[in-house]
Parts: sequence; C-alpha cells; structure tokens
Amino acid sequence: MSTLTPAIPSIIGRLLEELSWTGRLITKYRGGGRGFENVLSAEVLQALDFLPRAAFLGSVVEALHDGAATARQMLKDEAEKAEFLVLPGEMYLQAEDIPKVEIQPDAIITTPNVYCLVEAKRIRSSSFQPRQLAREFVMARRHADGRHPLLLLLLSSPPPVRVQGRRKLSIRDAILTALPEVFHVGRDISALESLIEETVCWLTWAELAEQIQVAKRSFGSGAPSVDAAVIRLADSVMKSVRWHGNES
Repeated sequence: MSTLTPAIPSIIGRLLEELSWTGRLITKYRGGGRGFENVLSAEVLQALDFLPRAAFLGSVVEALHDGAATARQMLKDEAEKAEFLVLPGEMYLQAEDIPKVEIQPDAIITTPNVYCLVEAKRIRSSSFQPRQLAREFVMARRHADGRHPLLLLLLSSPPPVRVQGRRKLSIRDAILTALPEVFHVGRDISALESLIEETVCWLTWAELAEQIQVAKRSFGSGAPSVDAAVIRLADSVMKSVRWHGNES
C-alpha cells in the first residue's frame, strides 16, 4: 500500500502553491489570511500532526460525532502510525460510472487500516457546494483501497449544514439528495445509502480546540523541555481557532 508522497513536502509550501493560483484574489489574504479555511486548516492540522499522536489526535478522534464507529476506533488505535497530507491539492474522482470531477479536500489522514478524507469549513458563515459532500463521500470510499473509509467534517457549528441553493440539511440528507448527480444517469445508489452512517463523522473547530486543551492538561513526558514544546504547540491550536473565529 503506497504512502503519501506529495510533490511539495511541507504544509506551508502547499499552502503557498494553492494561494499562487488565486490571481488578483490574493489580496484577500492580507492580514494573515484571517478567516480562510485553508489557512486555518494548515495552522491547526500542522500542529496536530506534530503533537504526540496517542494523546492529542486520539483525544480529537474520541470526540468525533455521529457514525463511522469502527473507522474512528481504528484511527484512534493507529494514531501513532497516521500520515498527514494537509492541502493535498487537486484530486480526481473518476470511474466507469462516475464522470471525471476535480475535488480538493483539506487533508488526507491515513493509517494502515483507515483512509480519512477531511473537509474543513471556515469558522464564520460558510456553505457546502450542492454536490460537494456526496462527491467526497464517494471519494473516501473509492480511494480507501481496502481500508476503512472515513469522511471527517470540521464545522463552524453542529449540523444541520448550509448547502448552496438549498435549505439547511442534515449531513445525511446533504449527501443523499446529491448522490444521483455524482454518477452517470441510471446508476442505482441504494447500496450506498446504508454506508453513509458508517463513513461520515463531524466535529466543530471549537470542540477540536477544547480536546487539544484537555489533552494538554493531562500530558506529561517527565522532560520539562519536551512538555514546554508540547504546550506551545497545543496553545497554537487554540490561538488559531480563536483568531480565525473573530474576524474583524
């Protein structure tokens, strides 16, 4: 099974690559990119990648809501073996029954037995594109390659979620209503409906930050310098979430 080998090895490098394609819109990132989900994701997930996995990633996974119980437990058990690919760039969903479409998840987290696709929304007002969740649900399952698929949503607030052009929907309904549009006409999607619950889970940014603080309070390595470094990283998560959530 292949490991994650991005062409640009650092998270900051991949963020800069993504921003380089924004053209004149790059000026919106002045002031540190405050409020933008790709900047928030880079800051928080890089810290989570560097923090001791069992204590911190394990704490976050334990707090996830809704389904995917088996995948979540496996991800927690294999936290130390997790590989993070934050801002992976363009990925494609394509098969005989699916027209080719580009998808840009915010992160991919893999372990020997879990393939986790992360979709993050900004802390302030945001919405999903009409087919976004359905496509990412299918991608998580199609790209799992024998592992347990997991679609993890990082949200500003608990569901229901906003979907462009539609009313607020539960996560399940947001996926179900768009699933027929992901496939070629005539594809029977009934078998996929029952797989949503075992694939999708969510957490708010505030809950993620709180779990990092909970883990920080109980962590101790016995080495003062190591503990101080862990505290700085953990506190950077809280600072990022607060800063991006208080846009001026």
